[in-house]
Amino acid sequence: MHIEALNEAVKVRADFHGGRVRPLLIRRGEAVYRVVRVNGTWEDREGRHRIFWYSVTADTGDVFRICLKTAEMLWWLDSVVLP
Repeated sequence: MHIEALNEAVKVRADFHGGRVRPLLIRRGEAVYRVVRVNGTWEDREGRHRIFWYSVTADTGDVFRICLKTAEMLWWLDSVVLP
């Protein structure tokens, strides 16, 4: 197992329902990853703005750690765990 820090903005398609956000797809450059499982979620703050964190497993088997930064309404790819 190898953890790679990425620190880059990504595009995410997500379902917003009942006050919850569930990531469905991650687009990184030309690559598209389908989220097959949400492993965990947690919340953090940056000043007065909330950051919603997700650990998700993609259809490739990679585990991504992504977050939604509400200050900019920007999805951020923090790291990936490669099998």
